[in-house]
Amino acid sequence: MLHSLYIRDYILIEELSCTFPTGLIAVTGETGAGKSIFVSALQLLAGGRADISTIRQGCQKAVIEGEFTQLNPQVIEWMQAQELEVEESCLVRREIRQTGRSRIFVNDTPVTLAQLEELGALLLDVHSQHRNLLLREGAYQIALIDSQLGAEAQLVEAYHSAYQQYHDNAIRLKKLRTEAQQAEAEYELNSRAYEEIAALKLEQYSLTDLTEEAERLTHTQEIQEGLQSILALLNRPHSIVDQLTTAQEQMEQTSAYLPELSNYTERMRSLVIELDDIESDLSRLQGEVAYNPARLEEINTILGGVNALLKKHNLLSPEELIEYSQELGAKLAHTAQYEQELAALRTEVLQQRTAVLTLGKQLHEARAKVAAQIARSVTKTLCQLEMPHARFDIALQLLDKPTERGMDQVDFLLSANSDQPLRPVTDIASGGEIARLMLALKALRSQAATSLAELATSPAIVFDEIDTGTSGIAASRIGDMLHTMGERQQIFVITHLPQIASAATQHILIYKEETNGETYSHLRLLTPEERINEIARLQSGDQITPEAIAAAYTLLTAHD
Repeated sequence: MLHSLYIRDYILIEELSCTFPTGLIAVTGETGAGKSIFVSALQLLAGGRADISTIRQGCQKAVIEGEFTQLNPQVIEWMQAQELEVEESCLVRREIRQTGRSRIFVNDTPVTLAQLEELGALLLDVHSQHRNLLLREGAYQIALIDSQLGAEAQLVEAYHSAYQQYHDNAIRLKKLRTEAQQAEAEYELNSRAYEEIAALKLEQYSLTDLTEEAERLTHTQEIQEGLQSILALLNRPHSIVDQLTTAQEQMEQTSAYLPELSNYTERMRSLVIELDDIESDLSRLQGEVAYNPARLEEINTILGGVNALLKKHNLLSPEELIEYSQELGAKLAHTAQYEQELAALRTEVLQQRTAVLTLGKQLHEARAKVAAQIARSVTKTLCQLEMPHARFDIALQLLDKPTERGMDQVDFLLSANSDQPLRPVTDIASGGEIARLMLALKALRSQAATSLAELATSPAIVFDEIDTGTSGIAASRIGDMLHTMGERQQIFVITHLPQIASAATQHILIYKEETNGETYSHLRLLTPEERINEIARLQSGDQITPEAIAAAYTLLTAHD
């Protein structure tokens, strides 16, 4: 239940703080006094969207804070799952800032709007004329039926789980088919590219060595001529070798008189030996270098093939070509596996679809049984709400294909009068009939509850405009029903009808005052005497007559 509410700098409210009792609480006030402000503040606590235009003029932020007590197990489980501190009460705080950076807190811990929407659905059930329009939506109708399934509600969870697995794998199968078709279309092209690269036998060669060998074969003549010139210089009479040998001998003779020359003599000898080795190696190389046009053509063919494929596949190096070949090989191997994968996944999807269809039919049967019970109960309740000839029914049609919500096409049907056929509620224009139908459906939970404790921990219900299009006896019947429901749970009803306001156990007045040229909305809990005057005002307007006072007293004592 909503234990307390604090509002500051929100629209016309400067600051207010109020504690609420349990039971049915009537909220009244003149047009424009701020009843809609009260409802919108509660909607913010339930996860409604914030708007900076609601910040009171001249203020930097608006604050709405609600404390909820008698928490139901779902609230506690949700808070534990979100790793929020669990206390005896749940404090929800909204801050709307001029900067646009609004903040949300649950027990002083920041949370997101999405989190508050989940929590808000467990704390507050706000019904307005807009909410009544949900009656015309299939998703809402299915959810309402499912809420009455009782022990068979496990079928809903089982179906949703099975459907999600089936749906996910069906998407996987579709994607795999597309991949397989693409792979099949590319198979011939990939196979040809793979064979072209494989024909080069790149793993058998060092392309660097081949490039160097091709360079050597191409310039064989230049190499031979260069070597010949070098050897001629080393072997001709009075060559550098001969001169160094003579110098070495002269050093050896002179070192007998100048010992310091001994070191130089050894170094000179090393030079002569090194030059002899060089001459020997060059002679060997000269013999090895020979022009081989067949080998040059073979190498150029290999290198030309590599370069052609690099250009063809927009690659930069032989290493990239090898990697590309490996990728092609993997694709070709996977293409051969697609059919096996498709067959296995196709079998799995068919099995899952069969399971979904079975669960869908079981869920349909359970829903059909509950729908008939709901129809009888709602028809009876509508009769109590001064619609004695009304008939309510729920048409459920089993679909061939499973959907996320099941295999049911649902239509809520209503006939308000005995001479009218049942029609979908989407065709009903009367706000009064829709409002009473919504109340009758909401009363289902109260009637179906297995214990007072279950209802006491249910979300607080807020009815806004539940009296739309009603008056007289119909309004009295609505008041009676709300009074009965309020004996077991907390209900707020925003109303302008004395018959409904008088049915409440507590009464809140929202009123407007002007101070120093500024308008303020206020809220206060009425005393028994004040209630009589307010009920009288609802009956007769601003001119409260003794007759209106007497009538108000009669209305109030009728529910004592």
